[in-house]
Amino acid sequence: MDDKTEGIVLQSIRYGDTSLIVRVFTRNFGLKSYMVKGAFNRGAKNRAALFQNLSLIQYVEAGKPNKGTLGYLKDVQLTTVYQSLPFVMNKSAILMYVSELLSKTITEQEQNTALYDFIVKSLQWLDIVEQGYANFPLFFTLELTRHLGFYPKANHEAGFCFDMMEGTFARDYPVHPYYLDAESARLLARFIGTGIDEACRLPMRVSQRRELLDGLIVFMRLHAPVMKDFRSHEVLKAVLE
Repeated sequence: MDDKTEGIVLQSIRYGDTSLIVRVFTRNFGLKSYMVKGAFNRGAKNRAALFQNLSLIQYVEAGKPNKGTLGYLKDVQLTTVYQSLPFVMNKSAILMYVSELLSKTITEQEQNTALYDFIVKSLQWLDIVEQGYANFPLFFTLELTRHLGFYPKANHEAGFCFDMMEGTFARDYPVHPYYLDAESARLLARFIGTGIDEACRLPMRVSQRRELLDGLIVFMRLHAPVMKDFRSHEVLKAVLE
């Protein structure tokens, strides 16, 4: 019996007239890439709709790819059918943001079940909640740094700034420009160690949320070099209030 692989679609790129190249972050094998032939053909078994960004899928690998070549998959099924993420404008903007964030930070070809489960549970939470999710991008971005290995040190005190280069709160402002001032640092500290429900209940003004999101993107860029040319947070700031 063929073993099923669970995965999160990180990116789909059209290849030729009818095919796709798909990057999948799998639960057991890390990041993998596949060629999906005929995805846009009428009646295709592996139709393009199954490979929307952040779709949660399971499938069977078809054959073993040689070094430098793409693998193939078959028997693709959705493991979760989203009820609201693709259809609610604000959630769609968050989906676009999370998709780009993960595409630019996940590069590992090894198993990371903790990261995989965090992503799946977060997306499922966002899909079912009806309101009170404006802080979700802040929570998700900050929690992602934990899985990538540079989560901020929880040493905040009143009046401290946050040194992005060191990933720690500090009494004195650094000589470099990569820091959050005392007010933004205070807001960041409130998120540290919180669960998703608590984080999304934290009261924040729109301006505070946008400023903190900008700061977290800078923090990510400093510690995850593939974050260059990141743009979707600008769209997110425009729609999330």
